[in-house]
Amino acid sequence: MLRPAAGELGRNCWHNRPELSQILTAVILAAGLGTRMRSRTPKVLHPICGRPMIDWVLEAVNEAGVKHVTVIANPHHADVAAHLDGRVEVVYQRDPKGTAHALRQVPAGNLRGRDVLVVNADSPVLTAASVLKVLQAHQESDAPATIASVEDPSRDDGRIVRGKDGSLEKIVERKEATPEQRAKVHEINVGLYCFDGSRLADELEKVTDDNSSGEFYLTDIFRHLRPVSVVKLDDAAEAMGINDRVDLAKATEVLRRRLLEQHMREGVTVVDPESTFIDSTVTIGQDTVIEPFTVLKGDTHIGAECHIGPHVYIEDARIGDRSDCGPFAKLRPGTEVAEDVHIGSFAELVRTKVGPRSRVPHVSYLGDTDLGADANIGAGTITANFDGVNKNRTEIGDGSFVGVDTMLVAPVKLGKQSRTGAGSVVTKDIPDGATAVGVPARVVRRKPVDR
Repeated sequence: MLRPAAGELGRNCWHNRPELSQILTAVILAAGLGTRMRSRTPKVLHPICGRPMIDWVLEAVNEAGVKHVTVIANPHHADVAAHLDGRVEVVYQRDPKGTAHALRQVPAGNLRGRDVLVVNADSPVLTAASVLKVLQAHQESDAPATIASVEDPSRDDGRIVRGKDGSLEKIVERKEATPEQRAKVHEINVGLYCFDGSRLADELEKVTDDNSSGEFYLTDIFRHLRPVSVVKLDDAAEAMGINDRVDLAKATEVLRRRLLEQHMREGVTVVDPESTFIDSTVTIGQDTVIEPFTVLKGDTHIGAECHIGPHVYIEDARIGDRSDCGPFAKLRPGTEVAEDVHIGSFAELVRTKVGPRSRVPHVSYLGDTDLGADANIGAGTITANFDGVNKNRTEIGDGSFVGVDTMLVAPVKLGKQSRTGAGSVVTKDIPDGATAVGVPARVVRRKPVDR
């Protein structure tokens, strides 16, 4: 099974990664209100390719080798702290007064005497490779601060303004940029920094709120902190911050494409990446073919040499090697399909187990069902699993043959090598080797069962 790790997306660089300083901490800024998202869900918990936004940032930081992480959160966003529980240290910014003010909430003793990586929680496109690049550049430099930038004329974000000698002069926030700076300066601040923690603690106290927003900008620290090492990143998309749902869709597209490319490089055929949607949590085996308009979500595992799609939706399900699914099929959570199985068009399965070499060719609903090996489900078969109060299970034995338009009223059991006639309504168990027909179904024939 193959699933790309977040840190491997876009660039593999860790095989010979040098050891980073052990005195290293990261601070993730996640206290923003996210009002432009217009959502009851905190911005950093909005999912992207199956993973909350902040998890992409946290995994990139961890993959780059940072072990100790502090997240600065908003006290009104209890869901954020609950989501991060046990993975990081959480510090609260009770008043939204800007990024420098947020960093002031971290005790100075936790900053001094170490390198401090600072990154925005709404930067899910940032890769571990870029984080590592900044960390390494900082450790190799004598500068008290290292920052990341990209060249992107299309972005209207904070600008890197350089002096005549090419060194960093200042960072101008988007709200403070003049029309001339917006027109002529195309080097954009990524929002990824590494500081000498002692210098950072000292300089934070010098930052004022003397600007149009009345906020304490972290970028104002560079008015006094010199010199600054600037690392240019190759991919301009990594400067992408999420402010609203338009930005969310753009980031989703970038990450979705990275995931698809990683699967393809590792032996999966994606016929049309433009119409294929695969969560970061999905694993897919080699030589599997994914047809257009396929959606694979959640804890889904697809085996090797499978054929999935077109127009298939699979969530929290498992499919064994050499099985196929689709077109127009839906596998819902709790479904487990064994090897060499055929799930055909307009079939829907939920909380169902399908044994090896069985077939559910078309237009069927199997809910809460245990289907044995070498069984065949006729078109139009329905398991009536809900009695109005409880979900009940249906058991269909090995080698069974279920006739078209059969209704199985759970709880009910079809024995091994049993058969039902077309249009049967099965309300009672059918013994091994028996054939049942009618409404309600009655046993009309028995035969010995092959052992």
